[in-house]
Amino acid sequence: MTKYEKFPIALTGCRTTSLALDCCEYDFVVLFDGNIHELLQVDENYVEVHAIQAKQNLYTLAPLLQNMQIVNDPSWALATLKQDIVTVMPKALSSYARNVTVDALFYANKSREAVKNNVLLSSLWLKCAAYYYLEAVIAKNGSQPMPTHMLAQLRSISDSDSQGITVASTCLGLERANKSSVSRCMEAVIGLNENVIKNHTTPIVKRKGKFLLQSGMYTDCYFYLGYIARNAAVKIASNQKMMKDYTFMMNIAMDLTTDQSFVSRLSNDLVDSCNTLLLR
Repeated sequence: MTKYEKFPIALTGCRTTSLALDCCEYDFVVLFDGNIHELLQVDENYVEVHAIQAKQNLYTLAPLLQNMQIVNDPSWALATLKQDIVTVMPKALSSYARNVTVDALFYANKSREAVKNNVLLSSLWLKCAAYYYLEAVIAKNGSQPMPTHMLAQLRSISDSDSQGITVASTCLGLERANKSSVSRCMEAVIGLNENVIKNHTTPIVKRKGKFLLQSGMYTDCYFYLGYIARNAAVKIASNQKMMKDYTFMMNIAMDLTTDQSFVSRLSNDLVDSCNTLLLR
């Protein structure tokens, strides 16, 4: 971290909250007009560093920097940015929530359209939609979704969103989370992260998956691994060849179902939940 000492730098992510676990990385942002995005290992911890620019769109930047803790700020640039972010945060989170609700509705409709011809693909789109929906609910309730901690975030949300949360959780099949199902998913998720996502985060995914599994947090682990697989699925959603190549891995990673009546019913329910959320 010494090479970043001269830059304005702040800690972000779950390490600025009470939700952090021992397996969580430290996320730092550096105010720098260039391209920085790397993973460092400091003692036994992973440290993720990426650059932000002063001229970035505040509404895009704000959710990522919620609760940021300034570490070094010789020119007060981050202090000024933090004040601006606090001002726009409610609207930024509302905009984020709306965008991911639209994503959820898009994939829920894709699931509904695919269910008669390809139940496995329909199940995949249903789970993608459910993750987007839950992100939207968290953002609409004032917080940036944090993949490792989304279930904890959801538990603190008011009853007004409980029906939609229940629908999305059922879509994800969280009741199937156990040591066996999580162990089966993990290798496939790591493979997707390495071969589809193709960034530096695989060590983080491995560490978190192993920690959650060994801690007996099977539902949280199942949710987290599925979220990572969702990111891979949507990245190649429009590439038919890659989707075909990775169908088997997606099936295992996301623990998909071939129960047509289940997927058909839940896709309709989730479409309704998305429309309701868009109207709020």
